[in-house]
Amino acid sequence: GEAAAAARPGPSCLLAGTAITEDLHLPMAEPAWRHLFEGPGVQAAVARAILAAQLPEILCAELDAIKVAEPGLYRHCLATAAVAARVLEAAVGEARSLPDLCVAALLHDLGMRHLSPRLWRSTEWLRPEQVNEVASHPLLGAFHLACVLGPHLAVEAALSHHWRSGQGYPRLSRAPSRSLEVVATASAFVALTQPRPFRSEPFDARGAVDVLVAEAAAGQADPTSVKLLIHALRGGEGEARLVRFGHARHGHAPMVNRHSSIAAMAHSRV
Repeated sequence: GEAAAAARPGPSCLLAGTAITEDLHLPMAEPAWRHLFEGPGVQAAVARAILAAQLPEILCAELDAIKVAEPGLYRHCLATAAVAARVLEAAVGEARSLPDLCVAALLHDLGMRHLSPRLWRSTEWLRPEQVNEVASHPLLGAFHLACVLGPHLAVEAALSHHWRSGQGYPRLSRAPSRSLEVVATASAFVALTQPRPFRSEPFDARGAVDVLVAEAAAGQADPTSVKLLIHALRGGEGEARLVRFGHARHGHAPMVNRHSSIAAMAHSRV
């Protein structure tokens, strides 16, 4: 809060004038997410929402640097923005706040930029000290963004995207807004459906939804946001509130998945 109050955002640039314009087609052409971006005008609506956003020039330069130094992080952030934009657009249309929420999704994982690169390449379960390092990234990202943007949805998204209905990290005094829960759900869905060094292969879209539905049932994910994701995957037809979770799991899951439970280990050391 103090960092945000002291921030003095510099000159800004429209995302339509950045390299994101050239790259935005990539997540929308990804086979794992094809059901999200089908239908007349869907891709155009997502592109409009993202490219209408403005960022301080220093953050545009930061995204360019991430694209070169950490292409996996860049792809994750860009895909999260596209998925979140589609889910929100399917739920509420092209609302005035949508570009700011797209910025929040695009920058939500900026704190990972401050971690050791070895964590990106680890194929094994993390040691306790590595868990603590990973668990710091929401705070690092939120502080970084607060210093540049001041009070902004992107700061809250960075801080809360691993909150997991109070079962994740860091512990927060209040729950994030529903829109920011959508960003967190989009981030989790993208992460599950992308390659990671600690698992043999990604989940497919149905397998990722199976995981998120199970987490919602266990109180570790926001059920409404998961329903909004499913609604968008079904083409955005009908009312999202009528979506019902199934019990059978039919999706593809990786044979090997050495994912470390960050929240449980990090909390045990607080």
